[in-house]
Amino acid sequence: MTGMVRKALLIAAGFAVVASVASAGVPDPRFSTIDAVVVGDVSGTAIGGTPAGFDVTVRDVSNAPLAGVTVTLNFSTAGMKVFSTQNAGTTVNCPAKSISRVTNGAGAVNFGARVGKFNNANTVEVAANGVVLGNVKGRSTDIDGSDGKTGLGDLVQFSGAFLTNPAAQETDFDLSGGTGLGDLVIFSGEFLTGPTLAYCP
Repeated sequence: MTGMVRKALLIAAGFAVVASVASAGVPDPRFSTIDAVVVGDVSGTAIGGTPAGFDVTVRDVSNAPLAGVTVTLNFSTAGMKVFSTQNAGTTVNCPAKSISRVTNGAGAVNFGARVGKFNNANTVEVAANGVVLGNVKGRSTDIDGSDGKTGLGDLVQFSGAFLTNPAAQETDFDLSGGTGLGDLVIFSGEFLTGPTLAYCP
């Protein structure tokens, strides 16, 4: 091996090490995990899936969990509504139509999102420190997003799905794959006792 080739290989190896070190601590979508659907309500009760709530785990290029990372759910292109009041530990950015929380020591965060309306396409952006981890679906017991609560208009829509269209995605609150008794229990709780709040302007 000539001296020139040896130097070139050493330089290349050095750059690889530098790149690896620079990537450590940066969220990596390949190793991070996000739930497939954000299921929200007005009360801020964590619902949807097991465990309940919308879960994100942020990891870097070496698959190490990242603590202290800000995870943001951006609803601006989803046509959904964000409530100006959110749970403790959740920051709301009304102009951006987004909410955010900070990961714990295991790189994990759980949202009990207070949102209204729904979008059955993957239009809710999930990002960690500005790095997009993916896009997911969104739904809420405030199905119509019209009056700041899970109200009569939502009851009409839920009943229609429950009775005649059990395959409807927007009323599958427990993420069982269809609209059924579990969703009725979740919806009833919000309809009977849920608060009335203001949407972000």
